[in-house]
Amino acid sequence: FGPYSGKFIPAAEYEVIKAAKMESGNAWEIRDQFNNKTVGYIDPGMNPDPQLHWMAKINCPTKTQEQNLVGFQLAGQIYYRVIMDIPYGKELLVWYGKTYAEEIGIEVETVDKYTGDEDHTEEAVKCGYCGTGMGGEQKLEDHLGMGDNGS
Repeated sequence: FGPYSGKFIPAAEYEVIKAAKMESGNAWEIRDQFNNKTVGYIDPGMNPDPQLHWMAKINCPTKTQEQNLVGFQLAGQIYYRVIMDIPYGKELLVWYGKTYAEEIGIEVETVDKYTGDEDHTEEAVKCGYCGTGMGGEQKLEDHLGMGDNGS
């Protein structure tokens, strides 16, 4: 999707806006061609028209597994790419970045915490075909269809 629409604001000008606490909360940072420094921001403004700036209305997920879009920069513009099948009616969610997530109250330390059952009794084994990590030889055999669960 894209490009993200709005006014380009040079970095120095945006710092003045930020210092005055007048930023819209909708701006995306634009980096130089070598990704070394911020050169400006694309900002649709405080209350962007959802018809013109619909990408500004896409929220940030509170957990990584909820994210279904990824933002990226190409030729000085911001785009969103779909990273999984999104069922009809499912909310679109894109990660805004650590700093902004913290500013809007997302507990960044817990965003990527593993929520499944943990069992540290066996050494992890990597599948030689797909690279997926397995919790032991038996799980690898099951994954490959060679164990009791594969027949």
